[in-house]
Amino acid sequence: MSEQAPIDPATLTFEQAADELDAIVGRIDDGELELEALMATHARGQALVQRCRALLAAAEQQLADMEVEDVEASGGGAGDDA
Repeated sequence: MSEQAPIDPATLTFEQAADELDAIVGRIDDGELELEALMATHARGQALVQRCRALLAAAEQQLADMEVEDVEASGGGAGDDA
């Protein structure tokens, strides 16, 4: 099997990044990687973790924004004390 250049983590969905991260953990746990490959794999895993964290933070912000919009739409906004 030919090696492909890894896909930029910034283009991956959360699920894609998490799946690749699971595969990386499996390869590391197998203990069959040589030091150089292990270091490169670890670096890739770190990039995937950062991507997952960024996507989760964005999702959390979207949820928080929706909650604010729901409160404002229901007339419960703080600026309604007229």
